[in-house]
Amino acid sequence: MNNENSPARILVLDDEDRVRKIIGLQLEHEGYDVSLVDCGESAIEKLGGGDKFDLLISDIRMPGISGMEVLEYASEHCPLMPVVMLTGVVDVETAVNVMQSGAFDYLVKPVKRQDLLRATERALGYGRLVRYNRRLELENKRYQQNLESQVEDRTRKLSEALSQLRVVHMDTVRILSGAIEEKDPYIRGHANRVRHMAHHIAEALGYTPHQLDMFDFGALLHDVGKIAIDSRILNKPAPLNPDERKIVETHPLVGERIVSKVSYFSEIVPVIRWHHERWDGAGYPDGLKGEDIPQRARILAIVDSFDAMTSDRAYRLALSTERALDIIREESGYQFDPELVEVFFKEKTYELLFEGE
Repeated sequence: MNNENSPARILVLDDEDRVRKIIGLQLEHEGYDVSLVDCGESAIEKLGGGDKFDLLISDIRMPGISGMEVLEYASEHCPLMPVVMLTGVVDVETAVNVMQSGAFDYLVKPVKRQDLLRATERALGYGRLVRYNRRLELENKRYQQNLESQVEDRTRKLSEALSQLRVVHMDTVRILSGAIEEKDPYIRGHANRVRHMAHHIAEALGYTPHQLDMFDFGALLHDVGKIAIDSRILNKPAPLNPDERKIVETHPLVGERIVSKVSYFSEIVPVIRWHHERWDGAGYPDGLKGEDIPQRARILAIVDSFDAMTSDRAYRLALSTERALDIIREESGYQFDPELVEVFFKEKTYELLFEGE
């Protein structure tokens, strides 16, 4: 990849000359180093050669090698490079497949300049953090290998590297959380309130400081997959239709894929994938049931639902706290783990709702 002080290198792939040139000019105007290619074969040749790119922006449907095939190649051979896909229509199956195949985001053509630049900034920011995290992990590994011969010096350096690594991880969380709230203003503060309540229950259950720290990260990032959901769906002022709901229900899987790129977060990947599972097995994405669902995901399901019910959404006003608590009680043993519901009420976790702002 490039020196952090040099312009980010972006490869733009689209078989339509006009679209390709417009996107290229808009990105060059922002100071990016842009390369344009008109077919999948040329893109793979660029990615497999000596050229290194910080971001790939690719059309999906093209003659010859498709954008999906280029995405698969990039995911395997350039795993640290984010990919943003372009689609000409809002095709539910295509959108779902794109995100599950490894794309960081997708845009619907014709692409507005503001949407293009925002998606580009988010993808490049995420790519920088992933690469920095990888470098620090390698340094950490080298320090551990040399500890026996230079214990004091290496211990100090290891401590510095780990401290630096934690800062990077927190930066990762802040960038991703901020990107989610930028797309859906109705959930502003939601992740932090959920973190606050989840932490309270976990502490009552005797979680260790390390487990609490990791659970905090998981709670803050539980909806990170919504980065890939079209803002028009997230902010729709009416109930979602079946196709839109299918897209929204991909966000735990997309979130799992995004977070799993940072090895430090491996412990919280199950929380992100399974926070929408139900105690009775009727949840998604895998239909897990009862104690097959990790405990942290079961805790998150309760506090996430409670905060969602007591917050305004684009399609409805907030429920009263009393009504939301009644629903939690009614769903005990159905949607929620009954033992954890008892803890939620015993510890009066719901009283912390507005302290997490």
